[in-house]
Order: sequence, then C-alpha cells, then structure tokens
Amino acid sequence: MAIVDFIRGADARQLRIMFLLTLIAGLANATLIVVITKVAETVSNAGTPGIWAWLAFAGAFALYYGANQVALVRSMAIIEDLLNRKRLEIADRLRRSELLVADRLGRGRLYNLVAKETNHLSVTFPLIVDAVQQTVLLAVALVYLLYLSPPAFAVFLATVVAGILGYKAIDSRYREILRLVERMQAELLDAITDIIRGAKELRLNTTRSDAVAAAYRKRSNILERLMVRSVEHWVSLILLGGLTTFVMLGVVAFAFPGYVSGHNAIIFQLVPVLLFCMGTLTKTVAQSPMFMRAEVGLNAILAIDTELSEASSIGPDEARRQARAFLDFSTISFNGIRFSYDRNDPEAYTVGPLDLSLTRGEIVFLVGGNGSGKSTALKMMTGLYPLDAGWIGVDAAAVAGVARAGYRELFASVFVDFHLFDRLYGMEDADPGRVNRLIAEWGLADKVTFEDGRFNQLHLSTGQRKRLALIAAVVEDRPIYVFDEWSAEQDVHYREHFYTTFLPALRDQGKLVIATSHDEKYWGVADRVVKLDLGRIEWIRTGAEVAGR
Repeated sequence: MAIVDFIRGADARQLRIMFLLTLIAGLANATLIVVITKVAETVSNAGTPGIWAWLAFAGAFALYYGANQVALVRSMAIIEDLLNRKRLEIADRLRRSELLVADRLGRGRLYNLVAKETNHLSVTFPLIVDAVQQTVLLAVALVYLLYLSPPAFAVFLATVVAGILGYKAIDSRYREILRLVERMQAELLDAITDIIRGAKELRLNTTRSDAVAAAYRKRSNILERLMVRSVEHWVSLILLGGLTTFVMLGVVAFAFPGYVSGHNAIIFQLVPVLLFCMGTLTKTVAQSPMFMRAEVGLNAILAIDTELSEASSIGPDEARRQARAFLDFSTISFNGIRFSYDRNDPEAYTVGPLDLSLTRGEIVFLVGGNGSGKSTALKMMTGLYPLDAGWIGVDAAAVAGVARAGYRELFASVFVDFHLFDRLYGMEDADPGRVNRLIAEWGLADKVTFEDGRFNQLHLSTGQRKRLALIAAVVEDRPIYVFDEWSAEQDVHYREHFYTTFLPALRDQGKLVIATSHDEKYWGVADRVVKLDLGRIEWIRTGAEVAGR
C-alpha cells in the first residue's frame, strides 16, 4: 500500500516508539476486556470483585489512556512532518520544472491534491493508529475465544472469510469511484475558477455566463452522483459487517445448543466475546473507506511528484551560476527557432521558424494581429518554451542544456497572464524610498504603499496591477525587459509615458527591450519593428520607416 510505503519514509526511531506505544495501548485495552469479562463471571456467580481486580482494571486503564494519548500525538507529528516534506518537495520541483510541465499538470489538479488531499491524509493517519490498536485487541480476543470454544472460533473464522470475499467485491468498485471523484473535484475547481476570475466577462455576456454555469452545474451534478455512489458502497461495507455478525451469532445461539455439547454453560461468555471480536473487526472495516480515500489521494499526489521528478529541472543556484556567462552580452540571435504546441500533430499551432538578431541597448516591437504568435514568440525567446528546432545564441555561444536556465536569468517581464506578488521576493533589500517614488511616478501613491517589504494593496484594476508589476520588474534591474501588450489596459497618459519616456530610458541604460504592441501610433519609438503573421516573420522595418508610412 502507498500509505505504508509513505509512512516508512518517517524517522525509524519515531516509528518504533509510536508502534510500541500503540502495541501497549492495544494490549492494555485487551486486558481491560479480559478483566471486565472475569469480573462479570464472578458477579454472575454471586461473587464480589477483589482488590486485585480493581488494581488490574485501574492499571490497565491508566496504561491504555496514557499510551494511547502519546501514540496519537506522535502519529500526528510524524504524518505532519511527512506531509510537510512532501508539500515542500512538490513545490520545489514545481518551481524548478519547465513551464509546459507545470501547465500540463493543471491548476485545479494541483490545488486539489496539494491542499485538500494532504489535509485528508492528516486526518486519516490517526485512524491507522487506532486500526493497529484494534488489531492487537482482536488478536488477544481471538486467543481468549479459542480458549473458551474452538468450534466458536472456527465459526468466527468462517464468517470472516465470507466477509472478506464480500468486501473485495465492494472494494474494487469503491476504489474506482474514488478515483473518479478525485478527477471530478479537480475539474470542478477549474470551473469555479472560471466563474471567479471571469467575473467581468460573464457579467457582460449573459449567454456566456449561462454556458459557464451549465458547465459548472454539469460537473457538480456528476460529482454529486459519484459521492452518492461512494456513500452507497460505504453503507454496503457497514451492512456487510452487520450481516456477517448476525449470521455468526445465529449459528452460535441456535445451532450450538443442539449440536455442540458443553456450550450451555459458557454461552453467556461466548456471545459477548464474539460480539466484541466482530465489533472490533467491523469498526476497522467501517474506517476502511477513509483509508481507501487516503490511499487514492496519496497515489495521486505521488503521481504528480513522479511527473515532476521525471521532468527536466535545474536548481536556482545552478541557474544563477550559469547566468554569469551571459551578463555582459552584446547580441542575442534566434536562429530558425520553432515551437509547436503538439509536435505530433501537423495541424497544431506552430510558431517559427524565426530568424532574428537583437542588440543590447535596442527597443524591438513585435507586432501583428491576435493569434499571430507574438506571445508564444516571447516565451520562445525568453527560454520558457523548449524549442522543437533551431537554437538561441548569446554573442557567439549557443544556449543549450543547463545554460538555458542561466539564459532566462537575463529577463525581467510583464506577460499578459502575469502574476503580481505582494512582496519583492528575492529583492528584500530594495530601497523603500525608491519603490515608493516609482509608485508615485506611475500614479499609484494614493492606492499603494511599499512598506515592511511588501505592497499593502493588490486589489486594483488590471491596468493598475500592470503598473505595479512593471515597478517590480524595474526593481529587478535585469539586462533584458519583456513587455507583452503592457499598454492594453492603460489610459492615454500612462500609455504615452510608457512609450515616450519609460522605454527610451531603459534603452539609455543599455537595456534590451522586447515588447508586443498594437499601438501603431508609438511604433516609431522602436529601433526595429517585427511583424508576425501566422507564426512567421512577415517583415522587419526600422521605427523610422514605420513612422514615415
């Protein structure tokens, strides 16, 4: 089982201590049952429990309570440590992985597994400790049952075998439903994300809003049916326990007096012991859906971990080391670079081959209609997308292998689908005075302040968030700046400032600027304008040539 293998990753000494405490608690619990049974036998024979019976009961109870409490606390500490390590491991592999790998995993799937499933495992693990205790308790009870009546012991074993066969039939169907539930929960999370993040678009288009709601409703209804089916199987497991229990008791109560001699005197002891044995077993079986749910969730988490570990990745330290070779570059060349979203499908959208050379201290605009390949070209140029063909050169050296990660360190960017962090991560020593001056320059001083290493406000319009992202990019102070349709949501004043003041200032500092733009009015600001169409370069002209048209 994946859960057992996962738990084996914990500190061996801690596991041994927890297992020992669990074993002690189970034995103490079994001792309590034996003591109570003996006292009941004494009372039924008109006797009175002696001091040793009281001491045995009190001692067993104290041992059970103390060992059980410590075992459960240790079990939570162990599982939380394991889960924390796995969360950190996945997050680390995710940030090191290539962009396409992270995109392929899917946001909903990642959120669902890393957050929800790890929490489910956290809740389930103490039940495993309890199951171990129940197993110890059952073992002691079975020894006592065998001592009382070998025929009753045989009946119990036959009942358990019959129950196991029924359990297996239910278990295989239940596991499949749980896998479907996990997948549908991830899809439902993606669907609700559409409703939350697409709030503006849905309110402007009620037809789209109804369609999105219908898609969400469909997924939610499917999830409801799957959950009901999972409960049906869980109920089947519980009823299976009840069925086998009453069949067993019926055989002992009705058949034994007539066919098995000597049982009339011990029938009052047999029935409680049988009930206790079956109750212990049934309790564990009733908890098994939780174990299965945790097993399915853990397997899904491990599947993501495996995907990430098998994908190529480069550590941040190695990337920074590789970057040193590129910091003083003069020219970057793109030589027949090509990328396809599905290299096995000849009809898939493809950008390239592209041939272009860029020089430090230059402003280059990529222009063209929607779908012309501008954003994809930027991701190819920045090394975010792997090339299907061609190569990137920095001065005369080709960028290949681990050097790609170092090459990416040259860029600061604001993409169309940018993410705005509330802190300047990696730039904790940034001068607050400078950051706040930049905030004022871009008209955000009345809304945002940079203090204690973070922006105090991120609930802004898209245009304002883009300005804040631009400020974060400026503080990075990288050799190359990439702006993907940055001016699209800006008013006239900030659009003018961006093109006529900000970009020329970056050029004067020796930065290379690559920007996509629909603003023909400002194309003359660029040193060169590159027109893309259907993923190919249609023409390249100087800014002066474009402005003189």
